[in-house]
Amino acid sequence: MYSSVSKGISLLVYSLYIGFISAVKADDNTTVSTKVAFSVQPQQCVTLRQGRDCFATITVHWQKLTEQSLCLYQINTKQTASQKQLICWPKSNKGQASVAFESSDNLTYQLRTLQDKQLVAEAEIVVSWVHKNTTVRRRWRLF
Repeated sequence: MYSSVSKGISLLVYSLYIGFISAVKADDNTTVSTKVAFSVQPQQCVTLRQGRDCFATITVHWQKLTEQSLCLYQINTKQTASQKQLICWPKSNKGQASVAFESSDNLTYQLRTLQDKQLVAEAEIVVSWVHKNTTVRRRWRLF
């Protein structure tokens, strides 16, 4: 009799476990279809002195399981009104672009939907420098 009770409990635990796993997989399937793989290379731009513009060519890659119309935007984090649309991919599930980077400030690249401009993914390019900008100017005199 004890063995039939333990079999019933183990069967109940097993069925709850299977139900939980199938619920998790159902949630994963819905999020996987909306997820996008978004990469921006390089993620850092280095300039010689602080405050000078940094120049680089940024490569943007994105891929998604379902087709969607997406656009790439460049946003300056210090200037709130500075938002520039760079390129759009209508009805596509992957895209690639090379973008000229020229800034002394950090820039954010965002992937947004074409119709309602809803944010899908974003990445930031950090500008760093080798030498700090010095405010003291040295003047050379011979006499």
